[in-house]
Amino acid sequence: MSDKLRDILSSWEKGRNVLLYGPPATGKTRLISELFQILKSPQESDEGIMLDPDDANTPFSRPEQAIPIPKPVKVVWTTFHQSYGYEDFVLGLRPEMTGSGTKLKPFAGVFLDAALELSDNTSEYNSVVIFIDEINRGNAARIFGEFMTFLDFDYRRDGRVALPLPLRQLNYIDGHSEEIYRAEGQEAKIPFGFTFAKHIYIVATMNSVDRAAVPIDSALARRFDRIEMRPNLSVLAQKWGLDESLLLIPIDDNWQNLSPLEAAYLLLDRLNLAIAADLGPEFELGHGLLTQLTTSNSTENVIWKALAKAWDEVIYPQLEDRYSGRPEQLIELLRVDTPPLSGSYAWTLRTTLGSSIRARTLTPVCVSELQLEEIKRSFRWLTR
Repeated sequence: MSDKLRDILSSWEKGRNVLLYGPPATGKTRLISELFQILKSPQESDEGIMLDPDDANTPFSRPEQAIPIPKPVKVVWTTFHQSYGYEDFVLGLRPEMTGSGTKLKPFAGVFLDAALELSDNTSEYNSVVIFIDEINRGNAARIFGEFMTFLDFDYRRDGRVALPLPLRQLNYIDGHSEEIYRAEGQEAKIPFGFTFAKHIYIVATMNSVDRAAVPIDSALARRFDRIEMRPNLSVLAQKWGLDESLLLIPIDDNWQNLSPLEAAYLLLDRLNLAIAADLGPEFELGHGLLTQLTTSNSTENVIWKALAKAWDEVIYPQLEDRYSGRPEQLIELLRVDTPPLSGSYAWTLRTTLGSSIRARTLTPVCVSELQLEEIKRSFRWLTR
């Protein structure tokens, strides 16, 4: 189990929700997908050994991975987006046709349904984990509404100050609410003064770069333990079999000898250093952008072409987005004014037809369509 997964479980054990944040392609969604599967189908622990003297064939085995929340666990996945609202997450009113006309019927959203699940005496579950991908793609403060309070475990059932649910949208008769439709077709009624169930946990992801996303407000953010997901070049080195301690620093004498994987590693390292210094570390490029460069039978030339394709499709578009409105900084980053002394170079300044006037704007180029030697020379030079 990775250190990040242990951090999530540790936060849950302390009664805290978790927010994973960082640039794209740093493994946020992959990590919570792995956690999702662990909760659905517990895996063996990587610590400890169990002995079964009655099993002659396999007497030794690993114990089940310890999960510090009550089991069985119900797992729910949702993704916030710009049209996602309080009605989807907490409580919504939807029209229902009856013999006497149309009336509004309450439907439980993801968060309220989790509380109703754990308050149902017939439920097989003892805790619920809600996975929220892209929490800042929606207006999270509006989506949670007054239920933001119940992100704090102190205000739930068995907490220091257990508060009743503030569901003023519901009609109450004889101490119980009207019937509420639940996610899987059941119906439930909420007693007056109902308190929010304790064992509901949230793990959410947040893209730190997305300019179209809604910022998480401080009242919501402080109710999460924040775990930063940073670009990790060691992931690439391990995947590609590179010894980081032996990587050459590209200088005049050796830059033309870099292998494609060495060039890809050093390229991402240089780009991220420049981006962090100029824009901040939250704008760096994730290592996941390059994890698919190799297969078991890839030759060096195939890897060079794959690097060029990754550049055209994912890396350069992100650079354009980060340096939008700042062409000089992008020109400097690509070393357009200081190309190799000999041979063609992928990135050049645009010129007008029929004259030698040079403009301070980049010539459009599809690197993957260039000759192989130019691809090699360009990426190797860009690592310096």
